[in-house]
Amino acid sequence: MELSISLNYLKPRLNADEQRSTEEIADICRRAGFKFVDYTPEFLSDEWERNAYRDREIFERAGITVEQTHAPFNRYCKYDDEIFPTYFWRVFEASKIIGAKYVVVHADEYRVSGRYDEREIEDFTYEYLAPYVEYADKNGLILAVENVFEDNSRRWPQVDGKSRFTSRVEELKGIIERFNAPSVKCCWDFGHAKCAFGSDGMVDALKHIGKYVVCTHVHDNYYEKDLHLVPFLGDTDWQKNMACLKSFGYSGKLSFEFAYGKLPDGVADVWAKYVYETGKYLIRMFDGT
Repeated sequence: MELSISLNYLKPRLNADEQRSTEEIADICRRAGFKFVDYTPEFLSDEWERNAYRDREIFERAGITVEQTHAPFNRYCKYDDEIFPTYFWRVFEASKIIGAKYVVVHADEYRVSGRYDEREIEDFTYEYLAPYVEYADKNGLILAVENVFEDNSRRWPQVDGKSRFTSRVEELKGIIERFNAPSVKCCWDFGHAKCAFGSDGMVDALKHIGKYVVCTHVHDNYYEKDLHLVPFLGDTDWQKNMACLKSFGYSGKLSFEFAYGKLPDGVADVWAKYVYETGKYLIRMFDGT
């Protein structure tokens, strides 16, 4: 088993307006020991395609392979609804350019209002994702649907405790099986699973979807808050989760996904090496050693 890390997390620099360059963050990961990364290509500017080719060359020189990317999501209305589909397409096309294997997506774009009809929402999600599934199938990509959790968003109030599709493992499994395509699988997010199912239920949920899991988001939390911590800084039972991954023959990467904080230059290398060593320990758990 190999390790991967969310490269974009290293871009912000503490107390500085200028972000780290792609060359800098690739080198930080390489020095730490990572050969694979989770990298979301730039999609906002009209130069997105040129930037994707540039990034591909940078990664090739650094000996880094982009294992997976992450399509943007608009549950929190960060983007204008009219331009958002363009951004979504750009990430798929840029993912092909940089040689990614998986494009991770959230399948929760349906905006619940007044009622929660699972069939209606699944129909919407199927139609919404279908063009991207077709693109993935034709271009050697895999669309990996990520498990999410009920976030209690004020923007989208819950109906009978529900507002976010694929927060329940049955919904996640249902949309994957409805496509019934080799290009549609699952990205299992351990932190989201703990928020959705709790410490006791997350392993059972993983067992339920396990045969479709091809990639991961690895991070920890406590009190079921989506904190994106390094494993062992929360209270996730990693022994049980690694054993569960092993039980269904998982052969993908352990890909760390972090979200909060800005690392100062004097800490970035040490932090990345620490994360890498943590990953090696998880691999030993996975192997039973």
